[in-house]
Amino acid sequence: MLLDSNIIIHALRPEARYDAVRRFIGEHAPMVSAVSYVEVLGYPDLSESQERALREFFAAATVLSISQPASRGGGAASWAA
Repeated sequence: MLLDSNIIIHALRPEARYDAVRRFIGEHAPMVSAVSYVEVLGYPDLSESQERALREFFAAATVLSISQPASRGGGAASWAA
């Protein structure tokens, strides 16, 4: 399961309305892109405890490299098919 930066940031919030998101992430093998890693850790106003929690999360998650090709052989035109 590939997580978007916004999902990771919202899951960090303590409100009960995000409990289901946190449970869902905890029950699956999360993956994040290297871009999300940079975006989330660069989020303004992170407290020390939030940053620590995020670093623990990223240590447990699979961080996908951005060096892989975005498409295989067809470029943007292959998406239209």
